[in-house]
Amino acid sequence: MQHKMRSLRSDLYYELTTPEYIGEITDSVYLNFIDYSNMDYYTTVKKRGTMIIPLILFNYSKEKFDVVLGEGSLAQTYREFLTDALLTECNSSTSLHLDNTANITPDSAYVLNVKILHNRTTSAMKLGSRMVFLYFGQGTDFIFNFPNHTIMPAIADLEFHVYLMQGKNCLFEKTYSTYQEWKYLGRIAEDPANVNEACLDNMTECLSIATKSIVENISSELHLWMSGRKTNLSSHHPNAIQQNMPSCEEQ
Repeated sequence: MQHKMRSLRSDLYYELTTPEYIGEITDSVYLNFIDYSNMDYYTTVKKRGTMIIPLILFNYSKEKFDVVLGEGSLAQTYREFLTDALLTECNSSTSLHLDNTANITPDSAYVLNVKILHNRTTSAMKLGSRMVFLYFGQGTDFIFNFPNHTIMPAIADLEFHVYLMQGKNCLFEKTYSTYQEWKYLGRIAEDPANVNEACLDNMTECLSIATKSIVENISSELHLWMSGRKTNLSSHHPNAIQQNMPSCEEQ
């Protein structure tokens, strides 16, 4: 089961649903390289139990498998997907222009750093079967097999540490987290191989939705914070903003 699951690949996706920002682009922010996805490479599938009920006319069996999503089952690395998601969202719904060439930025540039603290997506499969025996005498019998498979809800547990730097000054710092549960709504196929694929696709969909939730929050709060900072700078002495800056250690 695990070997078959690891041979599959599934796509993460990001769909823009926030209103497009149509005002003036006021700032350029450079996204630092996200160097670590913080998830195991291989997807793991572990059998958690088997139940067999033998009866005269039929047998009933059920096996449960716990699944943990690995990066090797994704069509692209998660850190690349997160980078693309941040660029797409910020450059559509905020007053910021987000660029991912932070290695060539001047000292006065705004640099956004994102560290993935926790990244785990899980699910489970229950593979059931009911075999009915009909005997008609004289050596004539029929066996009917009725598969009954279930894909359990996927759960994505994410946590990111985000901080905005300008030179050695930490301007903004926050930890974002989400716990997303996603039920499988598709048709359950009879073939266990198709159940593997459906389970994997449901986990990547759950991870995509969880990522979208955090990315939208990051983009929205950066937009509001930068807009508020511009307003304060235009009405107060610049040093007044520096005095209230949070401190964060550059990672």
